[in-house]
Amino acid sequence: MQSPADEVVIVIIAGTVLMLLLVTFVTTFFFLYQKRNFRYQQELMQAKESYARELLKSQLEIQNHTLEQIGQELHDHIGQMLSLAMIQLSVLEEELAESSHAPAMKQTFETVARTMEDVRQLSKTLDSGTVQRHGLQESLALEMGRIQRTGRFQTQFQCIGAPYSLGEQTETILFRMVQESLNNAMKHSGGRNLAVSADYAPDQFVLIITDDGRGFDAGEVAERALSKSGSGLLNLKQRARLLGGECALVSQSGWGTRVEIRLPRG
Repeated sequence: MQSPADEVVIVIIAGTVLMLLLVTFVTTFFFLYQKRNFRYQQELMQAKESYARELLKSQLEIQNHTLEQIGQELHDHIGQMLSLAMIQLSVLEEELAESSHAPAMKQTFETVARTMEDVRQLSKTLDSGTVQRHGLQESLALEMGRIQRTGRFQTQFQCIGAPYSLGEQTETILFRMVQESLNNAMKHSGGRNLAVSADYAPDQFVLIITDDGRGFDAGEVAERALSKSGSGLLNLKQRARLLGGECALVSQSGWGTRVEIRLPRG
């Protein structure tokens, strides 16, 4: 027969075991809950990222399609109209060859000829097929040359290293990112010099777009509400992430702006 002391010990031991089992159960339940919740949050985040990528892809496809339509219209309609104007001016130039209007007619003829060439070059840069046919390097050189011919900006394009293919879709998106950065600089920077460098390093590809404009406070712009700051910088960052890379913007009032896009090489 067990003594009262033995019974107390047994009760204490049984209570301790039950408490340990309860603590183990609660701990295991909490751990499993946390693990499942973490997995759920990861899946939710992946779903959001996947949705954002698909939405961005759709936006880029729409943009490319729209730009291609504009480029085709420029090539087919505006180009034909300018060609007709060239023919008509050529006839007038011959008729006025001996008159006092000959110099003005010659200048007008040359202006229309330059305009027609600029329209042709612009239609090429709007067509994503240009990047697919000629590659990113040549397309960037074409774009910088087109801007140079406007006479409003001095441009410089530099290619570092031996060029390699990044894939048609990637190169098309990169080209559009450069175009957007250059357009922002031409519209807002107030500068006169634009430069683009493409660095084909063995482990990564780096695109840098710079201007010598007035610059701005990058920190202040980043803190603005989206409705006030616009979506240009956000679009650049999203496109870089879509490609598995990153986009950084460095600017300071009075020191111009630098956009740097980095992609790991496949």
